[in-house]
Amino acid sequence: MDNSNNKRKSGDISGGGGGEGKIKEPAVSTEEAVIICPYLDTIQRSILDFDFEPSCSVSLETGPHVYGCLVCGKFFRGKGQHTPAYTHSVDEGHFVYVHLTKGTFHCLPDDYEIKDPSLKDVSTALHPTFSEDDIQKIDSNTGLARDLFGRRYLPGFVGLNNLHKTDYINSTIQALAHVRPLRDYFLRLSHRDTFKKNDNKKQKPPHRISDLAKCFGELIRKMWSNKRFKSNVDPHMLIQAVSRASKKRFQVGHQSEVGEFMAWFLNQLHIGLGGTRKPGSSIVYRTFQGKIESNGLSSIDPNVDGTAMETNFLQLTLDIPEKPLFRDEDGGLVIPQEPLVSVMKKFDGVNFSVAISKSGVAQRKRYRLQKLPPYLVLHLARFKTNNYSREKNPTIVAFPVKNLDLSSYTFPKDGKQSPPTETKVRAMNSLPDLLADKYDLVANITHNLPADDGSYKCHVCHKNTNQWFETQDLHVEETMPQLIGVSESYVLIFERKSSQQIDLSK
Repeated sequence: MDNSNNKRKSGDISGGGGGEGKIKEPAVSTEEAVIICPYLDTIQRSILDFDFEPSCSVSLETGPHVYGCLVCGKFFRGKGQHTPAYTHSVDEGHFVYVHLTKGTFHCLPDDYEIKDPSLKDVSTALHPTFSEDDIQKIDSNTGLARDLFGRRYLPGFVGLNNLHKTDYINSTIQALAHVRPLRDYFLRLSHRDTFKKNDNKKQKPPHRISDLAKCFGELIRKMWSNKRFKSNVDPHMLIQAVSRASKKRFQVGHQSEVGEFMAWFLNQLHIGLGGTRKPGSSIVYRTFQGKIESNGLSSIDPNVDGTAMETNFLQLTLDIPEKPLFRDEDGGLVIPQEPLVSVMKKFDGVNFSVAISKSGVAQRKRYRLQKLPPYLVLHLARFKTNNYSREKNPTIVAFPVKNLDLSSYTFPKDGKQSPPTETKVRAMNSLPDLLADKYDLVANITHNLPADDGSYKCHVCHKNTNQWFETQDLHVEETMPQLIGVSESYVLIFERKSSQQIDLSK
C-alpha cells in the first residue's frame, strides 16, 4: 500500500544541470501530512470495547505497546514487522489501530500516525477526561446520555458486569464512586497524568501510582463519562489488579465479605497513592480517616482502666446484637430491628466490648470517638464463622437517611472538635459548627438471602434530584429512601453535612 500522498515531505527537485534549476515544492507540515487516512471509514465503533485488560490476543502478552484494531476490536502487540499487529493488518486488511496506553492512532502496515478530529469520540471512549468545569457540574447533571445502541443511561449510575461472584467488588465500587472527594480526585487525575513526571516532591509522582489505583481511577472516569460507546462498564482491569494485589485473596469465582474487602481496598488505595502513616497524606486519609481511643481494664485491678491507646481508623465495625426470630399469625418470620444509635453504643465511652488481643487473649475494652472523618464508613458485622459453618445475623439495623446525629459519641480531648481542614470555614460561618456531627447517607451496601447464597446490592443517591437508585451488577433502578433505612445493610457510608462545603480532593 502506497501512502506517499499522506506522508509527502517538503524537498528540492533537481533540474538537469547539477545544482542549478532547483524547484522547491510547497512545504507540507507534519500535522497536515498525517491527518488524511483513507481507511477511517472501516472503523467499526459498535464492536469496540476498551474495558478489557490490554493484552495481545495472539501471544497473550501485556505491556505498554499493545494496540487495538478499530476494525475488529481485537488487541495485538507491537506495530513493527513480524509483530502480531503488523501481521494482522496484512492478513486481514485491517489498517487502523489505537495505542491502548497512549491513545494515539496508527495506520498499519505503513506505520504512520493518524491525527483526525473524527477520532475524538474513540479517544474519549478509550480514556475519558474531565475539565474542572465538568467536575463542578457533575452532581447537577440530570440529562441522560445515549450509547451507540440508543440505550439511555445516567452517568455515574451505570451497571457493572459481574464476572462471577464479584458482586461484592461491584457494590464497593458503586459506593466509593459517589464519595465526592474521592471521585473528584480521580476525575482530575486523567490517564495521561499517570505517565507524567510530578514536579511536586511532596506528593508521590503519578507515574509511580500503583496499578490498582490506576485501574480504579480509569473505572471511575468511565462510570461518570457521558460519551460511552455502551451504557454499562466491565470492571475487568480493576478486578485483575485486585486479584494480583491481594495475592488472589479477592478473585473471580470466590465470594468474599464486602466489609473485609472495603477495609483492604481503602488501605491499598492509600498506599498506592503514595500515602504514609501521617494523617492527611492521601485523599483516602483526608476523606475517611478518624481517630478512636481504646481503654482496656487493668490486669491488676479490674475496676481500674488500663492504658489508653489512640488509633486511626478508616471504617468502624459495629456488632449487631443477636435477637430471636418469631413467627407471625401466618407463620412467617418476623425479622427483629435495632436502631443504629443503639448499635453505636459500642463507642459511647461507657459500655465495654470484648476484644481479642494479638496474643489471642480476650479483653474488655471501652471505645471513645475522638475525631469523626468527613466521610464515615460503618461496617455492620452480620456474619459469624465457626468450625462448621457461617451464620448470618438477619437483624435489621434502622437508621435515618438524613441528619444522623453522632454528637453524643464524640469525645475530643480539647472539648471541641476542630478538624484542620475546616478551620477557615468555621471562622467565616458558624453553620458548620451546628452540622459538625450531623451526617447524611451517601451509599448503602446490603446483603440479601442466606450467607453462602446471597448477593450484594448498593443504594446511591443523585444529589441534585434526591432520587435514590438501587444497583445490582448490571441492573440499575429507582428506589424509595424509606426502603433503604430498613434494609439488610452491611456497609454504610455517611457524609458529614459540613463537609459538603469543602473540597478535599485538591
